[in-house]
Amino acid sequence: IARDTAIPYISILQTSSPQLNPSKAEYIETAKAGQLYNTVTQETFDNIKVIPVFYHLKYVEWKPREQGGGFIASHDADSGNHIVQTAYHYVIIISDSGYQNAVISMASSQLKKSRRWNSLMLSQKIKGPSGMFTPPTYAFTYTLSTVSESNDRGSWFGFQVERGDQVTDATIYGESKAFAQSAQSGAIEAKPETPKLIQKDKPETDEDIPF
Repeated sequence: IARDTAIPYISILQTSSPQLNPSKAEYIETAKAGQLYNTVTQETFDNIKVIPVFYHLKYVEWKPREQGGGFIASHDADSGNHIVQTAYHYVIIISDSGYQNAVISMASSQLKKSRRWNSLMLSQKIKGPSGMFTPPTYAFTYTLSTVSESNDRGSWFGFQVERGDQVTDATIYGESKAFAQSAQSGAIEAKPETPKLIQKDKPETDEDIPF
């Protein structure tokens, strides 16, 4: 069942990520802070080319650490637990070896990156028989990389999204459309890969929020 299949998340390695800590089982010798990380293949990248197929804004509920911690649910209602507004971008990763479905989640300061990305998608135009029109989001590629960010509470790496080229491969376009339909129907659902523990007495920084 597609709903039970592990969908890769593309996250950003931060200085505190276990992939950068030699004492952790997840340690990757060649990994560097600021790289993009595939949670399923465990590969790292400086940048990736993606095709966005579906977008969903949800409210992710986490239990506070003093109550055991962990992911509760994704929904549109508030509750007594910690609620994090999270934008999910379902994408197809394009590489020399082929393509792969994945999910990119953006929360906290990264929500403004999500809004900018959505604006870029809506601004894309293609000339058709009846004039210019806005095509489906999967008609164009985008390049994702990272950029260093900071505020008075700390520093971290955030997403950077740049416009790419129009998709010309009919096979990839078809796969993108099929993935979009699966995500929209709920057959494929994005869920956090690991528990997020919220500690109320610890000031949150953007690095504390899963991107």
